[in-house]
Amino acid sequence: MTDQPTRSAGQLVDELTSDTAQLVRAEVRRGQQEMIAKAKEASKGAALLGGATALGALAAGTSAAFVVRTLGKVVPAPSAAFLATLLYGGGAAALAAAGVAELKRVGSLLPEETLASVREDVRAARPGAEAGTTA
Repeated sequence: MTDQPTRSAGQLVDELTSDTAQLVRAEVRRGQQEMIAKAKEASKGAALLGGATALGALAAGTSAAFVVRTLGKVVPAPSAAFLATLLYGGGAAALAAAGVAELKRVGSLLPEETLASVREDVRAARPGAEAGTTA
């Protein structure tokens, strides 16, 4: 026999509720930690995209006037403006490509391990899970 005293249905429900709440809290904490780790990894790609944005703004902004004027001393003004646009735009494109590659390397920001664990918990909690049947 067992050494445990007989527990009432109410006590069993209370224990089940408590255990479920602890499991949910643990899974939420795990998901938070996983998302923080992924966000830290993704920050490099986001920073690269931010740099691409800044260079793209330079390509269209009036701060490029210096380059245009300098090139205008060597080539006609329209050609100087075109060359300056190509320089800034090329730099922006290179940074954008590097940023996108970095974000693809990191992958999804969803807490995939936690989601898989929760799916497994739900699968195990289903009626008939021990018998290997699914509803």
